[in-house]
Amino acid sequence: MPFVATGISHRLAPLPVRERLHLDERQVVESLQALVGHSGLVGAACLSTCNRTEFYLQTRNQREAERATQRFFHYLEGRAELPDLVLSRTGVEALRHLFRVASGLESAILGEAQVLAQFKRAHRLAREAGTLSGELDLVMRRAIETAKTVRSTTGISRQAVGYGQVAVEAARRRLGPLRGTGVLIVGGGSVGGAAARLLQRAGCDPMLVARRGPRAAALAESVGGRLVDLETLDEQSGKVALVVCSTSSEQRVLTVEDVRSLRGSQERLLVLDLAVPRDVEPEAAELDGVQLLDLDQLADVVEANLGSRELHRPKADSVVEEAVAALSSELAAREAGPTIARLVDQAEVVRRGELRRAMSRMPELGEAERLQLERLTQAIAAKLIHKPITFLREHADDPQRRRIVEEAFDLGAPQGRGDS
Repeated sequence: MPFVATGISHRLAPLPVRERLHLDERQVVESLQALVGHSGLVGAACLSTCNRTEFYLQTRNQREAERATQRFFHYLEGRAELPDLVLSRTGVEALRHLFRVASGLESAILGEAQVLAQFKRAHRLAREAGTLSGELDLVMRRAIETAKTVRSTTGISRQAVGYGQVAVEAARRRLGPLRGTGVLIVGGGSVGGAAARLLQRAGCDPMLVARRGPRAAALAESVGGRLVDLETLDEQSGKVALVVCSTSSEQRVLTVEDVRSLRGSQERLLVLDLAVPRDVEPEAAELDGVQLLDLDQLADVVEANLGSRELHRPKADSVVEEAVAALSSELAAREAGPTIARLVDQAEVVRRGELRRAMSRMPELGEAERLQLERLTQAIAAKLIHKPITFLREHADDPQRRRIVEEAFDLGAPQGRGDS
């Protein structure tokens, strides 16, 4: 069955577009159920991260595959005005893209570890939504297995490079030595936690952690920091020169006034917004002495931090290509299987019928001769259908060629098949 990968990513779509198209878990489930329930798709999954919102779809036929992008925009009507920013891939290209995404080969930070956890979440959400078909489930499970192989057999993830490291490097470039620099961490997840620990090692002090979410207290304790309330940021005026934001909030967390209060009388304040949707009101960048940087504006730091990871890209690419080729062959065999089975069954029906008629005219044959005729007709039938079976396996992903064989041998179509 045709597979489609369609959506937007950091490759083409700027941050404001990715921000508008970002979906939380509830929205992911709702979108998947809408796509499968009202559009007739066989299966659907959605990956929505800071760098991409993509749908992975299984369709009944090529026409549905071609309409997949239209469905994507129909669901997101009013939220995307730039269809030329959407990339759609079908067939093997879709499988390849999906595997590369899970393995971190399409990430802004090559080989990032976080995307695999996000991909696993996308798999789980599709299962919870009831939109995970058997074939799509297999594809996503194989993609996860391949991503693990990429990480364990190549060096693409060994050198620590992530948005936590990017935040620290960006701070050093703009603030100089960080020892004694006051820091406010907003968001205690994996990115905020990594940044906080690295900044602590760099000697930042004081370390303030916004009291937001259940992980804030644990993070503050682990870095020797102090919890502060977002509602009383004016009390921290002038105490920090660096703010790192990375929450999962769908709303702005820091207002222009919050940023103004934090800067106080200091000459400058660096604010790193690593969240999508963004945590900080963009207008804060217009404040005197405030430098506000988002993910797209940190691209130069990301590029510089990749270092030796690029050396491992060819081997990682090779692992993915082998896995995609193996899965493509397996899926193709599944597609050809029903037609091959009907061809074999038909050949056996004809063989037995002709053998029965021939033997009825030769009652004097002994058991040995009858067995010999049985084997002879089996061999003839097997050789006659060998070529069409090979043809079907080689072109199993081509429904038009499969139909040619079905029509040539008058096989008919199995119940419920939707290739037309």
